[in-house]
Amino acid sequence: MKKRFGIAGLILTFAIWVGTNLAAAQNGVRFDPTEIVMEFPTQITFDSKATSSEAQIVRAQFVYYLDRYGASDSTTRENITIEPGKTVILHYDWDTSDLTIVPWTPIVFHWRVFDANGNSYESEPQKIFYKDTRFDWKERSGDGVMVLWHNKPDIFGEKVLEIAVKAIQKERKLFGVDLAIPIHIIVYNNSNEFNAWHNVGLDWVGGEAFSDFGITTQIVKSRLPDEYWLNAVIPHELSHLYLYQAAYNPAAPIPVWLNEGIAQYNEFTDSGVDYMVKEAAQEGKLIPLTSLAAGFGQHDEARIRLAYAEGLSAVKYLVSRFGKAGLARLLAAYKAGHTTEEAFSEALGVSMGRFQQDWAEAMGAPAGSMITPTPWPLPTFPPTPTPMRIGNKTQTATAIPKTTPSPLPTGIPTQTSSTPASIPTSTPPPATISTTIPPSANNKNAPFCPGLLILLPLPVAAIFLNRNTNH
Repeated sequence: MKKRFGIAGLILTFAIWVGTNLAAAQNGVRFDPTEIVMEFPTQITFDSKATSSEAQIVRAQFVYYLDRYGASDSTTRENITIEPGKTVILHYDWDTSDLTIVPWTPIVFHWRVFDANGNSYESEPQKIFYKDTRFDWKERSGDGVMVLWHNKPDIFGEKVLEIAVKAIQKERKLFGVDLAIPIHIIVYNNSNEFNAWHNVGLDWVGGEAFSDFGITTQIVKSRLPDEYWLNAVIPHELSHLYLYQAAYNPAAPIPVWLNEGIAQYNEFTDSGVDYMVKEAAQEGKLIPLTSLAAGFGQHDEARIRLAYAEGLSAVKYLVSRFGKAGLARLLAAYKAGHTTEEAFSEALGVSMGRFQQDWAEAMGAPAGSMITPTPWPLPTFPPTPTPMRIGNKTQTATAIPKTTPSPLPTGIPTQTSSTPASIPTSTPPPATISTTIPPSANNKNAPFCPGLLILLPLPVAAIFLNRNTNH
């Protein structure tokens, strides 16, 4: 089914009707339908009216939160100016011009008013998606995935969806769970379009994954499908989004080596890096997986290349030894809040140390060489390329129990749960990804996997991009 979102160059305006024509809130106050005007990425305007059948309305608030998957929501309450009376005009402008606000972010909002007798009344919560209204979007969807693109032929989006659905089906079998929220793949045509909604634009970023929204945004300059990009980047990014839903627990973070290893395992291309792990094992240069739990380090290209290769190798070994069912059990253990040591022991029947040693020996390392791994001295911190900032100076955030919003006619599936503040993971620009077959094992300068820059700070990423674009 074909749909188009927005009209290029025009402001998207739509009225939201809840129930019949009016939304009643408790006794004595009714709220008119809310009209919403979106001017992405600068502003959303909300307009309504509240009418009291009893005392005058003397105060009002606009209340909203971003609907994230996984944990409690942080709710913003904005006091709004009104003229007291039995009927009051409700108006709120949300200025998003200095924020990094993700396109198609789900937002849940309601109005709250107070009368002269001290009573408070709330409208029904409603959900909207903050659409990018600058372009005339095309859309295709299927199997929990929506693809959005513009100014490219239909075959482009159809091919992206075909690969995405294939990836989702593979990952559903691997993870052993269904998607909890739909996934959106939003394709921009250049860096200017992409960076316009970032508070800080980063030229070296070619895409991002916002796991708690189920959204990945990518830059693709070509008008026709690029088979390498489709078969590498799309499954890789979808894996990060799917894995987050399958195993996220703030008390039990997934090790980076496992997350990146699974993402590479789910690609439809062969990176050809197995030789790197075997050579490192034979030379006693394997990096302990336990040293790659929090990140892959900084300022050491060779180490980061090997870290990615080891992640993929370890996941291949895990699946070959314990099966896909074993991997699903392991992720379920993380989802239940178990630490890595507990998760491996419970799901696979081996300690993390024993698994690490068995994997190393299978790669050719000497027996017993990794039972007590030597820590690497480099720091391993994940990056924060574009932290998401919500609200402005006047906003106050308060954690409140989540309510179920009334679905709106936006044409996008309603999400059902929410999560903590998001820091997006980043992927390299398409220009750095070869459109040819990846180098074989004989090429010891094999490129990074498409998700490489997910864990790199900006200075290192710039070095890698310069290096790759000169190849």
